[in-house]
Amino acid sequence: MTAVAATSRPTFEVRSRGPHVSGWLRNPAFDLMLVLGVLAFALAAGGTAFLVPALFGWIVYADFWLLAYPHVASTYTRIAFDRKSARQHWFLLVGLPPLVFLATASATWLGGVIALNTIYFYWQTYHYTRQSYGIARAYRRASGAASTGRDLASDVVVFAFPMWGLMHRAHQQPAKFYASPLWSPPIPHAFVVATGALAMTALAVWIVRTLRALDKGAAPGYALFVLSHVIVTVVSYIAIPEITYGWLFINIWHNAQYLFFVWAHNARQFRHGFDEEHPLLSRISQPNRVGIYVLVCLGLSAAVYLTLGQATSILSGGALPLVLICHQTVNFHHYLVDAVIWRTRKAA
Repeated sequence: MTAVAATSRPTFEVRSRGPHVSGWLRNPAFDLMLVLGVLAFALAAGGTAFLVPALFGWIVYADFWLLAYPHVASTYTRIAFDRKSARQHWFLLVGLPPLVFLATASATWLGGVIALNTIYFYWQTYHYTRQSYGIARAYRRASGAASTGRDLASDVVVFAFPMWGLMHRAHQQPAKFYASPLWSPPIPHAFVVATGALAMTALAVWIVRTLRALDKGAAPGYALFVLSHVIVTVVSYIAIPEITYGWLFINIWHNAQYLFFVWAHNARQFRHGFDEEHPLLSRISQPNRVGIYVLVCLGLSAAVYLTLGQATSILSGGALPLVLICHQTVNFHHYLVDAVIWRTRKAA
């Protein structure tokens, strides 16, 4: 299981240097893979699991080990790969984990597994939405449009569609999510319809404004990304009738997208080559070492989660609550860390 959102607001920094404004985060080839390639992959993998239920378990297993766990590891490349980063973020690495464990264990003790599962489902939806919001803003900065102020229509689109999806799921009142009990607030159908109408109206306004911008020569990356967010959200929360099958689409999309984005950020940060203050990360973040970067994230995540699995199995004797608490502690901690490091702005 992966990803529960943090309450703070991560901001993905992609700042244009120099007078040239391309409208792309990196370049057309990379951005099209980030937006369209990841979307196509998520729809294909999720669609296969939905149409062939016998493959669902295998696809989830591959999602966890090849995408979800490495995407957690990729966050820690930014705070734990060298002494400077570790000293700067010592509380996140040492002080925060026990607090997250106590909070997670307390929630489970007070409300049971249903409380933990409910927190996970609703919180992770917010996290996915915040990531989309951050990347959409990054595209606006890359296009030079940030100087004109916020794009209210885009913001409403990014947040309204997940809210519509959550309203729809809550109205369905699913008894379980990912084979565990789930609680959902009773939402009247009228609320679902009203939220959907708001989302669709905002989308129509945004499309009109975006078409005008494209007609004036704007790069399509920003528009394509927002549309990809709309598509995967509608598929995951509204089009797919079963909650867990629907969740798989957006989970794959989120994990793969995050891996691409963090690599691009690291590659841009170390575009001038080796950095003595960040020796390991600067080496593996070079464009000609993408494979090494991927292997490092895969190896690190495998080591951590295999160790975690063995430890919880021994300590709990196979008891489910402790296993869930430990795994969700890692997830919750990751998203709190993720929110802090993306929100922090470095001094010039």
